[in-house]
Amino acid sequence: MSMDSDVPIALAGVFGALSVALMLLRLTMRTRQGQSLLLSDYLTIVCIGLIMARTAFITVILAWGNSDLEESVTAMSSTEIYRRRIGSKLTLVNRVVYNIYLWLQKSVVLLLCQRILCGLRWPERIIKVCWAFLVASFVAVQVTTFTDCSPLRLYWQVMPPPGPCIDGHAQLLTLIAMNITTDTMLMLLPMPWLLRLKTSRTRRCQLVGLFSIGLLLIAVAIIRLPYFIDNTDQVYRHTWGSVEAFLSALAANIPTLFTLRQRRKKDYPPYYSSSPGGHEGRRGVTRSPTSGEGILVTSIVQLEFMGFNAQKSPISNGFVRQDSDAWVVCDK
Repeated sequence: MSMDSDVPIALAGVFGALSVALMLLRLTMRTRQGQSLLLSDYLTIVCIGLIMARTAFITVILAWGNSDLEESVTAMSSTEIYRRRIGSKLTLVNRVVYNIYLWLQKSVVLLLCQRILCGLRWPERIIKVCWAFLVASFVAVQVTTFTDCSPLRLYWQVMPPPGPCIDGHAQLLTLIAMNITTDTMLMLLPMPWLLRLKTSRTRRCQLVGLFSIGLLLIAVAIIRLPYFIDNTDQVYRHTWGSVEAFLSALAANIPTLFTLRQRRKKDYPPYYSSSPGGHEGRRGVTRSPTSGEGILVTSIVQLEFMGFNAQKSPISNGFVRQDSDAWVVCDK
């Protein structure tokens, strides 16, 4: 292990540990509140395993090296060739694991937005499009992971050097581009409704800030893009990847932690729409007239209901279902 690899390995361990601690905190606070685990929590459990696996892979890759060699290298021992071949295979596996981790964290954010905007017609349609784009972008990133080198064995060929294909330029550019696009999409998705909440300016800024953490991810991706166009050094690539992995965990878990920090869950009014006596959005949601467009009230971010007056708008022909994150008005 060289001095050049010591720092990236240490950073991968530190950021990996911080990411795991953040996700474990979410799960611990959820269970301590006596709440049932949601789909997003189970995805978080998978992410914990993925980030631990990535940290282990990076340690081996940076310690043993891979097939990304200097052009001046023309010969090496059989032991080094063996280690670099293992490192090269783990490099490919690590890219797949890293992609899955990032997109699962994005799914956690989208599930959060889906619960918050539950029942509103246009947001639900937009969310369906977002899910489709999220899946398509994931497929695009995973496919390009395996298309830079042909045949596939070049990815772990050490001698003779396999050429520039193992730098993964296409894969990295696709990953960065899809990251910027999807993170921007997820950050902007709830903003129109958050900005229209009837609450104090301080409260509104607080809620907007919770969903603006994705700006850090976008900034990291933008910073990486011009540098890696001409330089795909593995040390810098894994270092920036460790930073991005932590920020991804931060963006996916902070909104939920913001609410779970409270010892007791507060009661919130049920959800109404602006359509008098009508039904729109999700099937089974009861509607009543209000003075403005409504938004699902959840304990995730403690959103204030817009234009709601419980005394003037009683629930009719419905009941309130309480899950671990939201009050939802459903049909009987």
